[in-house]
Amino acid sequence: MDDATLAALIRAAGLEETAREFPDDVRDALATVARQRAALPRSSHPRLEPTPGYLAPRR
Repeated sequence: MDDATLAALIRAAGLEETAREFPDDVRDALATVARQRAALPRSSHPRLEPTPGYLAPRR
C-alpha cells in the first residue's frame, strides 16, 4: 500500500493521532483490512450481487 493511500485511509478513519503514536500498528492493521477485503468473493454478474440497502423494498 502506497503512502498516499495509507494517509487517505488514516484520515478517513480518524486515526491521525493513533498513527502518530503507533505508525507500524496502524500500517499493519490497514494492510490486514486490504488483504481481507481483496479475499472477499465478488461476482462479475450484476444479478448475483446483493441489493444495496437503499434499494431494498420496505415492508
